[in-house]
Amino acid sequence: MIFINSSFATDSSARFFLFGLLLLQSSQAAAVSTFQLDDFSNGTTQGWEMGLSSITATHMTNITDGGPAGTGDRFLEVVADGSNIAGGKLTFFNQAQWTGDYLGAGITSIAMDVKNFSSSEALNLRLAIEGGFLDPNNTGEFVGGFFATSASVSLDNGSDWTHVVFSLAPGDLTPVSGRSGFGVTGNNVQAALANVLELRLLNSASPAWAGSPVVATLGIDNLSAAVPLPPAALLFGSGLMGLGMWRRLTPNPPAQADSDPGTRQQ
Repeated sequence: MIFINSSFATDSSARFFLFGLLLLQSSQAAAVSTFQLDDFSNGTTQGWEMGLSSITATHMTNITDGGPAGTGDRFLEVVADGSNIAGGKLTFFNQAQWTGDYLGAGITSIAMDVKNFSSSEALNLRLAIEGGFLDPNNTGEFVGGFFATSASVSLDNGSDWTHVVFSLAPGDLTPVSGRSGFGVTGNNVQAALANVLELRLLNSASPAWAGSPVVATLGIDNLSAAVPLPPAALLFGSGLMGLGMWRRLTPNPPAQADSDPGTRQQ
């Protein structure tokens, strides 16, 4: 992640230097695709973290058994301890395979299986993104910023595995304030989606970037990118359905009697 100090970015040469770094990071990270799937079958966190490696190691665990598919299905367990330091919030992020151009890839939503293992704490899960570009035509202005899903997914304590879908359509994202010293409250959702630098999942009652301290345990599995079906595919599918319906509603023609009984085989 590249952090920008606003006072440094006022110099013209520094501004273009930072812009180049952002473009470089974008080209290196533009790996997100519609085939992306995190199922944690490799025994790791698959690049998801809580910031400090020590916190990630103690609060995020690849569990060998008990995922949505049952026996032998691995999943990622994330624990928040309720403190006011790292690890106290149910907030974790990815700056690797989930970065890049969501608009170009056609990604409009992200689906996943989640389970609230907490005994007493209900959860309100949201996705949030950080993205965009440093505009070389303005004095250090960052176009894009921080956005979170307007709607949350509510999970009661002790819930079973639940399949959920978070919409990333521009109209379903709300501008939020990010970390101090880098970027601003989201100012251009299209730019943010065109160059996502970080994707995170968090627990928050309202759209936010950081979330709130909570004592909770979340299970997560099968994160996948989704795209809408193209119109041609929808027409093809509806055509097949119509053909099937027509065949069911059309009565079979009556059997034709043999006009020459003598030709029948005995």
